[in-house]
Amino acid sequence: MKQVRNNTTLPLHQKMNSIDTKMKTVLIFAAAILLSAAVFGNVTVENEANETESVSVVESVQLTGSIMDDKNNETLVGATVFVDGKKYYSDLDGNFCISDIKPGKHQIKVELISYQPAFVEIDANNYNGINIYLQQN
Repeated sequence: MKQVRNNTTLPLHQKMNSIDTKMKTVLIFAAAILLSAAVFGNVTVENEANETESVSVVESVQLTGSIMDDKNNETLVGATVFVDGKKYYSDLDGNFCISDIKPGKHQIKVELISYQPAFVEIDANNYNGINIYLQQN
């Protein structure tokens, strides 16, 4: 006697492989949609009056500069740089580089042990780098 198997009675490991393959396909498709939305940046939105308007992604700028001692002009390593509530540090050369800053005016605060805090306001729209000088206590 020959037994015939239909597709509805597949072994469990074959059913799981089929489900895994379908899930991978769905995840790859979803990732492709998200990546394409991120790449193209401009989104068209329809409002209630069926008018379309273009919404553009806000550009960001990069803040760069150096932290220096005001008397001997030496760069200062490990100074804490605060911008928009976030904390950054100067590198081994006393430089800092902060990306993803929104255009506009920003208050920068710089602190380092045995130095007085420094406050600088910059306009990120017209910005070419800055040297911030700290005074020792």
